[in-house]
Amino acid sequence: MPQSPKKPAPKWHHPSEVMKLHKLKMKKKALQARIAGGTLNTSLSDAQDNKNAALEDIISAKKRKNPFVKTSESKKCKQDVPSSLDESTDQTLFKLLHQSTPSTTCNLTSFENILKKEIEPEVVVVKAQGQNDIPIDWTLKTKIRLWSEQQFSWSQKLKISEEASGTTGFVRCLDQNTDTNLNISPNSKFHQCCLYWQQPSLPWLTLFPRASGKVSESDSSIVTSVAMKTALQEAWKDSLKSLFQLIRTKQCPYFYVCSNNFTVLFRAAGISGMGDIHALVTPTTRGFRQMLRQEDIEFKMPLKKKRTSDQGYETFDSATGESPEDEESPDEQWLQSMGINADDIKQINYTQAKIVHKAECEVDNSEQSLVLIEGVEVHALYNFLINCKSATSLTGPLAGIPPTLLAPVAFNGATLRALKVRESKVHVDNSYYHSLEISGPILPSTIHNLFSINQSDHSMSATFVNVASTLPFSKVLSNEDQDAKRNFIFDKENLSDCGLSRKILGQFCKADVCVTNVECLKYSGDNKTYTWT
Repeated sequence: MPQSPKKPAPKWHHPSEVMKLHKLKMKKKALQARIAGGTLNTSLSDAQDNKNAALEDIISAKKRKNPFVKTSESKKCKQDVPSSLDESTDQTLFKLLHQSTPSTTCNLTSFENILKKEIEPEVVVVKAQGQNDIPIDWTLKTKIRLWSEQQFSWSQKLKISEEASGTTGFVRCLDQNTDTNLNISPNSKFHQCCLYWQQPSLPWLTLFPRASGKVSESDSSIVTSVAMKTALQEAWKDSLKSLFQLIRTKQCPYFYVCSNNFTVLFRAAGISGMGDIHALVTPTTRGFRQMLRQEDIEFKMPLKKKRTSDQGYETFDSATGESPEDEESPDEQWLQSMGINADDIKQINYTQAKIVHKAECEVDNSEQSLVLIEGVEVHALYNFLINCKSATSLTGPLAGIPPTLLAPVAFNGATLRALKVRESKVHVDNSYYHSLEISGPILPSTIHNLFSINQSDHSMSATFVNVASTLPFSKVLSNEDQDAKRNFIFDKENLSDCGLSRKILGQFCKADVCVTNVECLKYSGDNKTYTWT
């Protein structure tokens, strides 16, 4: 029979080896004590005791400590645990199941201690609250789409009486909610909201939005003679004069002048809490602003990041970028007193003018280039536009055609136009929605009128397509001072014949009304509030 292999004999340690290991251990402890700043005091008696302890360690090296031995500390912990719980019960599991914590004074290691370090604090979700009023957005829009799960009370199909009453109500600026002999059906009110005034109006040409675009050989202008060009310009000047007089007499709240390169927004005194007539121009270039300075038109650039003062034409550093030729600046006199010759001074002035020119051109055609003109300077701007040759394109299909005028009220030479409406039903996310797409120049008051004729319990949303160049109009805020708040009632009464309803006029005259760019507007019929993005 094969013999089983013998187990290896246990390894015996020689006493000298044991002492050598012990001495090494003692030296290590002494070194650690010196590093810690303490001292290791040993004596012969202690060494003898250590030798005996080392021998006992060797003898009892293979003895194991019983982990289940009951100690006084474990007995105390056991007494604190309720009798209904077993000793092996984990407290975290108890909390998760019963949502309560057993009273214990023992610091037991459990999953709860670990999770407390890993779980983030609870995030409190605050539900967005709507507003009672619609914000004012001065941005021109080319399209608006109305959405609703419920069917609209109006449609694009109009009866003869509905179309006639809607047109009459718009031309006469009648409030849709007042008692009249006209048809006040939802279709009639909807048609009244979709009307606007425009000049010039050429049905075969798209005059809004205005853009120069690329010129090709096929893009030829309809203005083929000097007589046609002169007639268009004269009619346009009469229309602009009529609108400006309506603004000054507060019988028109606002109007737009849309050219190929820039857009001007004229607003009457009292609109947006501003106490005087004012105009906004965007976008602008350094050359355009230079022409304003040459016409002695003072302006501000409220959206420009302030480096230096830019209030028109008053300083060399911030405005013109060119030093006067007939006067010697104090800087030049100081340089001459320092012994710098004329050629070096000329080079310094040239470098400085180049830096100023570059800084002014950096904001060209951006939102920072917006120009604000107030008070009597607006009349100077009106004269400037009448004679501004750059406002009319010289090439392309729109060559010789003056800028487009848009207004919510009638004026001399204006054409009554209607927005295009297309009704449809769409299927999105397993749900059907009723949709109305309205195309054309969407004025700020048009949006307010559409939501004002909506039923109070009918929820709907609207999405917009904005003209990007006019977005800065809604980023200029009025000064919310005490004078503007005191004059609110006064301005509202003076603008009572401007063509807006009393409720909408009150929103347009407030100094603290919300003015912002809106891409999506939602109305909730449940809580009667508006939210937007």
